[in-house]
Amino acid sequence: MILGISLIILQAMNPILASAVVPGLGELIQGEKSKARTFFILEGSIWLTYLGFNYFGHKIDKSARAFAIDHTGANPANHDDRYFDAIEDYLSSEQFNLEVERNASLYYPDDLAEQQRYIEENGYFGDDVWEWDTLTNRTAFWEKRKSARDNLRRASFMPGFAIINRIVSIIDVVIFEEEDKIHFDTEPGRIGIQYRF
Repeated sequence: MILGISLIILQAMNPILASAVVPGLGELIQGEKSKARTFFILEGSIWLTYLGFNYFGHKIDKSARAFAIDHTGANPANHDDRYFDAIEDYLSSEQFNLEVERNASLYYPDDLAEQQRYIEENGYFGDDVWEWDTLTNRTAFWEKRKSARDNLRRASFMPGFAIINRIVSIIDVVIFEEEDKIHFDTEPGRIGIQYRF
């Protein structure tokens, strides 16, 4: 009974709207099962690829952070992206803080209080200090994070492909409907093309 109701709803749907929601659904309503299957497979592949890249991107990034903590003495309780960006870019928190101090002097050249406030807000002290044990490990960390970023960037492309898949499906449905409206009139005494609105 549920299957029967689903089929009635499916047949009542506008093919263009259906393709906008799920690529291939419009083709299925029009009876184009082969085309529908192709769009369904493409849509499924796009989202499986998205999930795969997203999963591995976060997994590699998590592994990279654990690696950094082991080799720099960084604070495992600090999960801020900015913190690990700094660990990636600088050999130590001391080197990073020197950059912060230079910026403080540049931004507030005549205000020591504001300089100090800026340093305290943007520098890393106490539990957040770090220092890489070797340059090789720092490079390894950079490579891990680059791999994570690459995976997450690829994942970000997938919704765009999903939109393209919908546009192509909608165009395919529209073309099929237009073809269905156009037919040749070959009755005796009448030869021509008819278009049904």
